[in-house]
Amino acid sequence: MILFIDAEFVDNQEVIELSVWSHDGKEVYHRFFRPEGIDEWPISEGVHHISPEDVKDCEPFGKCRKEIQSIFDKAEYIVGFATSGDIAHLTKSGIRGLDKKKIIDIKHLFWLYVGIERDYDFYAIPGLTRVAEMLGVSFGEKGAHSASEDTLVTLKCFNELASMIPGNPYSEKTEEGFVKAMDRFQEDFAIAKDAYERRKAHGWIHVYKGEGGVYKILFKRKEPEDTRQLIGKVEVGDLSKAESEILGMFQRRMIQGRRTIFRLTKSDLKRLLTYRNEYGDEEEHSLNKKLVQLQKMFR
Repeated sequence: MILFIDAEFVDNQEVIELSVWSHDGKEVYHRFFRPEGIDEWPISEGVHHISPEDVKDCEPFGKCRKEIQSIFDKAEYIVGFATSGDIAHLTKSGIRGLDKKKIIDIKHLFWLYVGIERDYDFYAIPGLTRVAEMLGVSFGEKGAHSASEDTLVTLKCFNELASMIPGNPYSEKTEEGFVKAMDRFQEDFAIAKDAYERRKAHGWIHVYKGEGGVYKILFKRKEPEDTRQLIGKVEVGDLSKAESEILGMFQRRMIQGRRTIFRLTKSDLKRLLTYRNEYGDEEEHSLNKKLVQLQKMFR
């Protein structure tokens, strides 16, 4: 079973509206809920326009959890826009087993089949309203931030994007076609995302000479433009890994209070200028970025 979902929340905590659609364009579940721990939500209300008065006679989410759980239990795929947020909130609200589902994020489809060509950064994809506009999909009378309307628009955006998958395996919009389309998408996405992460991780170490054995070491995405006092540049596959490892190597050589200035020996300098590394994978790169942040905090 394939489910398209969207949920609205109060203060980014409790679920106040949930909509679930099937891939063939039928809304299989829709309900408003009365928050139990929050009485007013002016900021959230300004977004989704659901007031305390609107839901005062509704059941809280917990009372409806069993019926909602039974719907998700039947699903193999869950599709949405920026799906991870909805999944996290539903899990926090007591829905079990969502981590075992195959999650499809419309943002990833958009990035792969539209965004790359338009030079969109993977981490800066526009919101649903803009994506829908670019795909020629319109909202109904309720507009954006109604869970029902957002889910329907998400489904329509999916159909537009799925038609861009090479071979158009979802042309008949059957479950079998959906699975074939998603298999192809995930293969293409994995290749494109790995290439993207490799490009983002790539960089250069700039080494500048100061006075009396003092050197400045900079970690940059591009080759150095200022060549004054530049004595070397080192190209690396993973800049964060390079920064983490080199800061570790020369921690005792760092001049106190100067994060980029080091007192290096000839041996240190040779070690630095012959340093090399290669990109491993996204998980390793993410870990190296965190290590660099920690090193900067505690030095």
